[in-house]
Amino acid sequence: MDWKETVTQVSERVFPGISQKLNDNDNIENEVTSNLPLQMALYFNVVFAPIWILILLLFLKDNFYCYTELYKFLTLTVIIAMILIELVRLYLGYEGNLRDKIPELAGFWMLSVLLQLPLQAILLCNPYFNLHVIEVIAQSVMFILLVFELIFGYQALKFTSSNQALYYKLMKLRSDVSENDIENKYKLS
Repeated sequence: MDWKETVTQVSERVFPGISQKLNDNDNIENEVTSNLPLQMALYFNVVFAPIWILILLLFLKDNFYCYTELYKFLTLTVIIAMILIELVRLYLGYEGNLRDKIPELAGFWMLSVLLQLPLQAILLCNPYFNLHVIEVIAQSVMFILLVFELIFGYQALKFTSSNQALYYKLMKLRSDVSENDIENKYKLS
């Protein structure tokens, strides 16, 4: 057995759907090319996210009475926003990576860069939040996973967009496929 086949089989078992094939009516196979490092980072993030949320909420209960009114408001706002954004972001990351959907991947990457990264940095680096050691460790793990997801998400987005642009050009060059057929294939599904 070839090492590539072994890696493909193992990755398919650990991350199901990573190498699925989509068949078109034209008997043209369009292989879904998921980014394995991004999928691994997303997987570990999904596994660690409930632990992170539990740690945040448990220690928030302990520290909440020590905060001023402004920090109570800021802390609640940041934590609620981070949890909601994290859920949406992880869904978009999985959907975009496993199905080669550019809008979902772009949404995942933009939510990561514009919202989650600053919120994670605020919670991790602000000394007035009085984080305990376990909170700092959990927050650091989430921050590191987020940085990996940003790097690999950018690579996946770049690769997927270039592949789909090439596919679109090839389909347009074919004489038996009209431009309407191509546009209908890439509409929101």
